[in-house]
Amino acid sequence: MNIMNKLLVLLLLTTNVFAKCVVQQKTVKQGNTIEQQMIETCDDNQKFDIGQIGFSGKLELFKAHPDFPKQFTHNGTSCKWFLDNELKDDSLIGYQGIICKIRSNWTVVDKF
Repeated sequence: MNIMNKLLVLLLLTTNVFAKCVVQQKTVKQGNTIEQQMIETCDDNQKFDIGQIGFSGKLELFKAHPDFPKQFTHNGTSCKWFLDNELKDDSLIGYQGIICKIRSNWTVVDKF
């Protein structure tokens, strides 16, 4: 694999891995004023993989499957197909999977 192909593969893969972030919310009352503070702390050393089974996030984080773009219902739950890719031994491996809506997020339930 030449350098240009490796760079392209790296660019494709970096869109699927994000730092883990924790959002803390605090409400403070000072006199007659109530102030709400939100602090987001991210750790680049702890990564999560969007395609990992069990991962849950907003729909925008997932690549829509071009062959199956519509939602479908499985056991009363809204689900969608998605695409993912992974670099293994200098090869780009393509995966497809199923995400289902659980509360306000989409959760990876299968990947193959």
